[in-house]
Amino acid sequence: MRKNLLNQSLTRFSFKFSVKLILSILLTLTPLYEASANSYSQNTDLSLDFDDVTIREVFNEIEATTEFRFMYESGQIDLQRKITIHVEKIKIDQVLNHLFGGTNIKYRTVNRQVILTKNKEVPEPSESGAIINKTPIKNKVQQEVTGIVLDMDGQPLPGANILEKGTTNGTQTDFDGNFTISVGDDAILVFSYIGFSTKEVPVDGQTNLSVSMSENAASLEEVVLVGYGTQSRAKVTGAISSVDGEGLTQRPVTSAATALQGQSPGLTIQNNGGAPGVEDVGIRIRGIGTLNNSNPLVLIDGIEQSLSSVEPQNIESISILKDAASAAIYGSRAANGVILVTTKRGASKGTTLTYDAFVGVQNPSFFPEKADTESWLRLENEAQVNAGGTPTYSEEYIQNAVAGTNPYEFPWANWEDGIFNESALMQQHAFSISSGGERGKIFASLNYNDSDGILQNFNNKRTTMLINADMYASDKLTFKMGLMYRNGNFSGPGHAINSSGVAGQQIVQGLLHINRNVVMAYPDGTYDLVSGYWNPHAMANEGETSMISDDVVAQGGFEYQVTEDLSLQGNVTYKLDNESTSRFMNSLAGMTNYVTGDPVAVSGWFATNELTETKNTTRELSQRLYLNYSKRFDVHDVEALVGYEEIHNKFKNVSASRQNFFNNDLRDLNAGAVDNQNISGYNQEWRLRSFFGRLNYSFDDKYLIQGNLRYDGSSRFGDGNRWGLFPSISAGWNLTNEEFMQNLVEDSFVSGIKLRASWGQLGNQNIGLNRFSSTYNLDQGYQFGGNVVSGSAIRNAGNPNITWETSTMTNLGLDATFLNNRLSLVAEYFWKYTDDILLDLPISSTIGVNPPVQNAAAVSNNGYEIGINYQGAYKPEDGFNYSIGLNFTDVINKIEDLNGAGPFFPDNFSIWTEGHSINTLRGLTSPGLYRSNEDLAEYPATIHPSVGIGDIIYEDVNGDGQITQSIAPGGDQVIIGNEDPRYEFGFRFDASYKGFDFSMFWQGVLQKQHLLDGAIPEGPAFQNFIHKEMAERSYHPERNPNGDWPLVTSGNSWNIVKSDFWLIDSKYARLKNFQLGYTFKQDIFSKLRLYVSGENMLTITSQKLFDPETPRGRSQFFPHTKTMSVGLNVVF
Repeated sequence: MRKNLLNQSLTRFSFKFSVKLILSILLTLTPLYEASANSYSQNTDLSLDFDDVTIREVFNEIEATTEFRFMYESGQIDLQRKITIHVEKIKIDQVLNHLFGGTNIKYRTVNRQVILTKNKEVPEPSESGAIINKTPIKNKVQQEVTGIVLDMDGQPLPGANILEKGTTNGTQTDFDGNFTISVGDDAILVFSYIGFSTKEVPVDGQTNLSVSMSENAASLEEVVLVGYGTQSRAKVTGAISSVDGEGLTQRPVTSAATALQGQSPGLTIQNNGGAPGVEDVGIRIRGIGTLNNSNPLVLIDGIEQSLSSVEPQNIESISILKDAASAAIYGSRAANGVILVTTKRGASKGTTLTYDAFVGVQNPSFFPEKADTESWLRLENEAQVNAGGTPTYSEEYIQNAVAGTNPYEFPWANWEDGIFNESALMQQHAFSISSGGERGKIFASLNYNDSDGILQNFNNKRTTMLINADMYASDKLTFKMGLMYRNGNFSGPGHAINSSGVAGQQIVQGLLHINRNVVMAYPDGTYDLVSGYWNPHAMANEGETSMISDDVVAQGGFEYQVTEDLSLQGNVTYKLDNESTSRFMNSLAGMTNYVTGDPVAVSGWFATNELTETKNTTRELSQRLYLNYSKRFDVHDVEALVGYEEIHNKFKNVSASRQNFFNNDLRDLNAGAVDNQNISGYNQEWRLRSFFGRLNYSFDDKYLIQGNLRYDGSSRFGDGNRWGLFPSISAGWNLTNEEFMQNLVEDSFVSGIKLRASWGQLGNQNIGLNRFSSTYNLDQGYQFGGNVVSGSAIRNAGNPNITWETSTMTNLGLDATFLNNRLSLVAEYFWKYTDDILLDLPISSTIGVNPPVQNAAAVSNNGYEIGINYQGAYKPEDGFNYSIGLNFTDVINKIEDLNGAGPFFPDNFSIWTEGHSINTLRGLTSPGLYRSNEDLAEYPATIHPSVGIGDIIYEDVNGDGQITQSIAPGGDQVIIGNEDPRYEFGFRFDASYKGFDFSMFWQGVLQKQHLLDGAIPEGPAFQNFIHKEMAERSYHPERNPNGDWPLVTSGNSWNIVKSDFWLIDSKYARLKNFQLGYTFKQDIFSKLRLYVSGENMLTITSQKLFDPETPRGRSQFFPHTKTMSVGLNVVF
């Protein structure tokens, strides 16, 4: 990847102390953000064997065979200069000295970035490229000067250049920083070193010098991925965050989506858990922007795909487009932001082979700790007594259950042992080859992942093959090809995935909600069944679910350089996704009790075996063509893009099922009975046609302006509303290029300051299909002649006038770097207003159809983002290097308009009402528990006549003398909070010393609420799961009079209604990853690194009842995992 430097003629201004005071305050108040330690350059050896090749060819070879990237300002480096170089296993600094020693180019290596800048003093290179000694131009008295060159910490600088000013007489320091040079007695010596400010020292007759040099970093600017192209970071005027693919590759994760969590301000990754292969990960950019689909657009090599579908090892870079200026080029698909992913392509020259592997063990990261057996049983008895009944368990039963004696007479099922898979194994292997030459280049990779689930019998295997190739047909024409094949093979028990596609839900539901006074499994493989079908262990071991996916993405394209300034690019892509799911539910009918021999009553899902097979096929054909123009006229830079894109998507579903198979081993549809068989299927289709353009203008690298325009036509809307126009405009001001900033820049304090502002409009076409037209139910029954006959009827009314949901966004941004670029700050503030949101407004039920959707609602998201990065001074020769960083985000969501309707109640927890968040929670309010008769007198209104001391108090909000669960003023429910995560952060620390490297990454939320529901608050009221917290904290007038959880009572439903009593503070900080590695110095491989890593190993939170990333509900989710792994990185 080629990268450019900012213009070196940066100007300065003299108000130094003011800016320094501001920076001091900033450093005091704000932690430092996301950077990478400089370990790579210390641990990587290079071998080059070239005769009479250009500097450009050497750069291409180094970038192809290593992770180094060269950064320089266009026109300052003579890339066509021919050199000859034969070196083996040397460091990058030594290679650079071979290439640029004795030239006017100075260089600095910062981890994987090689920064090249032009010296004011121009030594004359020899043909070999080394500084040579020549006789001075003038006859002067010569003397020998010796000395040492040190950094600011007094450490010697080996390889520093020393040049007699005005001549080509020069030398370099040795390994200990010493030098010797013969110069005139009135000479001035010019000292230069990679990453340090050039220093001039008069000799003045001295024969021994000690020279201390101060650090200075060039103002480097990376190239970032933008819509349909790339752009210099210096010229970006929108809000774009970048994530280097190398950082994702280093982590032992199988999903790029989860690896991105906490990596970028404004990007929220909600990991809801899930079995391997069917993870439930939610992605949001700058909050929830609509009442409908809030998912961002994810493009992998320009094609819409799932972020979890790309292998982290194949990612070159990721860009997150967060504002309208950066995302408007994608128009109607970009209202929720855009994530651009590019995969790796081949090396320009040479061949590199890479092998990465890791193996790890997984365990639940956070699951409520159950009460010990005795406490559990006694609390169940207590609940029965408090309800006026008799104890369920005798003392004999309790003692035998605790001791584990007579398990058939006194059974106590440990469901945790029956469903969890302790230390579940996972492994991953990734092999890639990158090669290139005069006729083209190619990148090919093969990835294999095998992960067991932490629930028994869950497994997923995934194999991915990727080929990206470029063929140089001529100097102007390049053909490009990409082919990706991915096979997924998920397997699990019959209850692996429920009807909503949630993995493990029913099994965990059984663990949390089924009583335990049964035998989990008998020696003969039979079970006790609660209510004829509940047994979590049986559910985790009986039946089979198989989900096999075969995905292909094939791309063919070209790039033609029409002129030096004008290029034409185009490609055609075909995407095919096939997913086949087979679910066989075993029958347990005919079981006899192991102890008594009596028949076991079987019902529900275990009564009859059943096979359901489903096949989903998605085919998508897309093409795009665009023209790029780039030209510099003196101080004017102009870039332009115009293009066309079209997408045609088809989806087909077919499903069939049969029951009553001869046995549980015959699992073909033909083997099932024809009675109660079911066959169904449907098709969907949509198209999108688009025209787009972008114009960038820069004046003297100071003033920047960009405009985007996209014109989309979508089949999702009716005639007259199918086309939409989405514009944006943005501007930037590089203050550091102004004359008044010259002194600060020369003082190396301020490196760069850029102000940005943008405005634009984005669309959302993800509203479902055919909502503009009325739809028929083809299975509508009618009464005819006293009989019910089949027919059809309109059941859902259409609205031909619906149009795009439109997001209008304004963004202000600041990019600043200080202290020779070691400290960087990116700050954003944004306003986002989305209107014309589709909403089902109520209509009279006498019409007989469901109401049509209307463009009726509006939602706003306002917030800010901060990213700060500090990198310690680089220590060469395996010295200690470190970096620390922080990103921080806060977004406030609010429903602005419901068109006079509402409030709406989308579920049992939340409320949509104007002026409040989409995730607003409703419920009763409670000051605590009834602890005395005085409390009963003070709060006489109760939700149930049985309420007494130890139960939860609910406030009579409307004062009508009774507690009702409807929203005030008609009832007593009020807004009690919201689930929006506030103050999200990510913190990173990286360090290296000699061959060792260490990194850790924390992610968290500083304000978050969770409303408890289900088994966790219910406990023994319904013979549900009893956790340690409940056993310790439940109120009892004698056993625990200070308990702050309500009295346990069998059948008690009044203590588990939605209220702020159960609103839990769920803020957290989580150690998402730590890693300790060592890179071996050896002569066999280019790189050999071994590491140990941990994922989710430590969570700091104020509660112990659920994983803080768990969404609300009855906690019936596939548990989150923590993973310890060891890995290997090898480069050949």
